[in-house]
Amino acid sequence: MIIAWVIASVPVWLSAKLFSSKASLGKAMVATFVGILAFLILDRLISPFSHLIALIVGFIAVLWVFKTIFDVGWLSSLGIAIVAFVITMIILVILAAIGLGLSLL
Repeated sequence: MIIAWVIASVPVWLSAKLFSSKASLGKAMVATFVGILAFLILDRLISPFSHLIALIVGFIAVLWVFKTIFDVGWLSSLGIAIVAFVITMIILVILAAIGLGLSLL
């Protein structure tokens, strides 16, 4: 689980380096952990009422975590999220192309 956490933090770290001079792998690991925790808590609290609203509020919470930890604005935190998603998709495609899938992670 710790290895998966480190691996999941790498795309966040790489994308944060594009938007913030204060980005480090340690901060990315904290942002990934706190972001997932905030998302899950808000999802559990709000999803009994509306799954869509829970998803939106959870995403905004993740953006706020990126904004706070990397000391960037809202648009930069959105940029970090989008670029991290793209980097993650590229990594997954490469792993699938060489025969490694998500089941091994």
